[in-house]
Amino acid sequence: MFTVAFSRLLGRRWGLLAAILGILFYTLLVGASPSVLRAAIMGILALFARQIGRRTGINTLAITAAAMVAWNPNILWDAGFQLSFAATLGLVLYAEPLQTWFTNLLARRLPLDRARRLAGPAGEYLLFTLAAQVMTLPVIAYHFQRISLLSVLANPIILPAQPAVMVLGGLAVLLGMLWQPLGQVVGYLAWPFIAFTIRAVEWLATFPGGNIPLGSSNSQYE
Repeated sequence: MFTVAFSRLLGRRWGLLAAILGILFYTLLVGASPSVLRAAIMGILALFARQIGRRTGINTLAITAAAMVAWNPNILWDAGFQLSFAATLGLVLYAEPLQTWFTNLLARRLPLDRARRLAGPAGEYLLFTLAAQVMTLPVIAYHFQRISLLSVLANPIILPAQPAVMVLGGLAVLLGMLWQPLGQVVGYLAWPFIAFTIRAVEWLATFPGGNIPLGSSNSQYE
């Protein structure tokens, strides 16, 4: 988002610098939690990789983890850190193979172009989520002593609203710092997406047998 916007306004070189500053500012704005820091560092590395024509992947994730642990070794035991890296590792390892498998599956009955068009949304809203959940399952089970059976359904339901939540929420904060009434107006625009997310999660939580309680562990969340 930052790269596209700033590159169009400022050109490639200055757009890159502005995008990096934008990522850093947004990271501080939302609290710089371990998961946000992971995303910020990988985002910045991805910007540099794009400039030199390289792809990001497992090496980028490893460098990011090493940098964060070198800065604060105790972060290894942070649940947010573990969940963020496990989810990203799942995407790196399994997202593309799942997308290819689903495309090939559709292509058996549909023209290849149509199969690719259908596989795109399916990957974004279901398969990629599944890839992340596969890797986070052990971490969730350890820290929270339960496994959700509805998370595979919950994530695709709320995922389409999240870009609007992040963009409009961030704009509301920024504009509110400049002029509070303007920030409130944008905040009202973000409210339906936030309300939808909360209500969807609350609704799914009412389903009986929606999660499986596990035995206790040595987690700090006991």
